[in-house]
Amino acid sequence: MILKGGQVSSFLRKPADQVWCVLVFGDDDGVVADTADQAISGWTKQTGGAAKVITIDDDDIRREPHLLGDRVETASLLGDLDIVRVRTSGEKIAKPILALVEAADQRGAPFANRLIVQSTGLNTRSKLRTGIEASKSAAAIHVFADTSDNLRTLVASRIEDLGGAIDPDALDSFVALLPGHRGLANQETEKLALYGHKLDRPISLADLHALSQTDAENSVRTMVQAAFDGNASLCLAEYDRVAEVGTSAISILRIFEMEAKRLLQARGLLGTGGDIGRKLRPPIWQNEWPAFRSRLDRWSAASLAKLIAAVHDLELQAKLHGPAADAAVRVFLLQVIRSAAQRSRMTASR
Repeated sequence: MILKGGQVSSFLRKPADQVWCVLVFGDDDGVVADTADQAISGWTKQTGGAAKVITIDDDDIRREPHLLGDRVETASLLGDLDIVRVRTSGEKIAKPILALVEAADQRGAPFANRLIVQSTGLNTRSKLRTGIEASKSAAAIHVFADTSDNLRTLVASRIEDLGGAIDPDALDSFVALLPGHRGLANQETEKLALYGHKLDRPISLADLHALSQTDAENSVRTMVQAAFDGNASLCLAEYDRVAEVGTSAISILRIFEMEAKRLLQARGLLGTGGDIGRKLRPPIWQNEWPAFRSRLDRWSAASLAKLIAAVHDLELQAKLHGPAADAAVRVFLLQVIRSAAQRSRMTASR
């Protein structure tokens, strides 16, 4: 079955008894993860807290296809509910998942345990997606990147959950500065919510300026922008700084992707009039615009699209190989620097 709109929120609050498997998919893996967490919470509440979450790697399932069935079908001797979480992409493990879905539909009853599948990049021809959408005992939820209204609600709710409050103008400013990725936005929101806990007054704009970013995050953004500028010395100096404090390759790649998408968005807005910088997320302020415009002139839409695809490939490597991916990220930065320098020379010669 397919869950949309209000059906999603209703299901997440109180999952239907006949649904034992949920596929959550979308382009923003942060939104995918948050939605999966809500489904897990809903199942857990139904058991009065007697549930255990088991995470299985999709590579393990490919090596041992029976592993997924063993986890889903085998009831706990203590009567607890096991919730099996699998993160995957594409059609890697579609066959064993769909075999279980078909078996549950044929028997007309859910399995002993629950299955939550998180995935990215499933189009309308995906076998995994269409198979679950056609099922009577499994549900598919397609999630999308956050809008400003969504983020406002999420930020305000998280601050209120910890007993804090935030001024409306501070909330507007904070949401405008959030990265367009739920995972990174959650990190920033959590820091702000913890700051507002027991503050005894609403969080103000002055508070935001003091808390907006850590030194390490500033270094990552400076490093990424220097790479797009072709500034090797600055980029590598900042890379050494963020590596020293243990910033993960995935964090670097996500900020790199965010900057590339922001440039791509800006190219699409050229010629539309108005203050383009203020339309972007995070916005480009007036004092930042000359440097940003220089990058915009240097990088074409096609080259930015290729960079984003390369970032996605590197992020997958980082997830599979962990710290071993750090060297690949450094090589990638050097390639971007060289390309930016060549583009700068071509622009100057026009």
